[in-house]
Amino acid sequence: MDKKWLARLLMLFITSLPVVQAQELFPDYIDTRNARLSRCSRAELKAFRLIHVGNAALYLDDCKKIGNIFSADPKHLRFLYEKAIPAKAFKEASEEYLKINLGQKYAAWQPAFDKFNSHYQDIKEGDYYDLIYDPRTGLQLNLNNKPLGALNDPAQSLAYLNIWFGKEPFSEELKDSLLNVLEK
Repeated sequence: MDKKWLARLLMLFITSLPVVQAQELFPDYIDTRNARLSRCSRAELKAFRLIHVGNAALYLDDCKKIGNIFSADPKHLRFLYEKAIPAKAFKEASEEYLKINLGQKYAAWQPAFDKFNSHYQDIKEGDYYDLIYDPRTGLQLNLNNKPLGALNDPAQSLAYLNIWFGKEPFSEELKDSLLNVLEK
C-alpha cells in the first residue's frame, strides 16, 4: 500500500515539472527596457499541425490591441520548446513564410533577414526563444534570456512577424489562438 502511494506521488511530481516550468516562463507580465507587457494569450505550438513541440505566449502593452498585431507598439513573443529542434529548421521555416507573406519585399529585405536568421541555434527540451519588438530599436532574438541578434529596422522587424501572423502563417491554429484568445 505504501509503495503505491509513493509511486503515485512520484508520478505526480514528475508529470507536474513541465507545467511548473511553463508557468514560470509564461509570467503574467514581462518588463522590457521601455515597457511592461501583459500576457494576452498563450497557445500550443505544433509542427506539421500534429506534433506538439511546445507552447507560445504573446505579450503586449495593451491586450485590447491584440487585433492589430502589426501596429508599432511593443510586443514580445515567447516560444518554450519541449522537443529538440535544429537551427536549420528555424532558418528554413522563417525563409519560407517570409517569402510567402512578403512577396517582392522579401527579395529587397532578404540580406537583413538572412543575417537575423543566422543567429538561430540548435535547441533542446526546455529552451525558449524570445522575439522582442520595440518600435524604436527593432526586433531582438534571445535564447534563454541571452541576446543572440537583432533586426534593427523597425519596418523589417514588424514584417518578420508575418511568419506567425501573416496571411499564410506557419500555423493557422497558433495564429488564431494567439490573436483571438484573451486570458484576462
